[in-house]
Amino acid sequence: MMLHTLFQANPIEGFFFGSGKSMVVGGVAVIIIVGLGLWMWRMEKRLQQLDEAATRQTNTSNESVEA
Repeated sequence: MMLHTLFQANPIEGFFFGSGKSMVVGGVAVIIIVGLGLWMWRMEKRLQQLDEAATRQTNTSNESVEA
């Protein structure tokens, strides 16, 4: 009996899927995930550039101290 109540569909779920709102929510979720992925990719590129610049600056300052 308890297991049967867990598998019953909620009336709100029926309205949600029946009216087509689930596709809108899925689309918005996909857009957000793609946006976050692009943002992370851009941040990784910027961090690599900053790391390379800091490494170059450190190497330049070490060479001038040794000379």
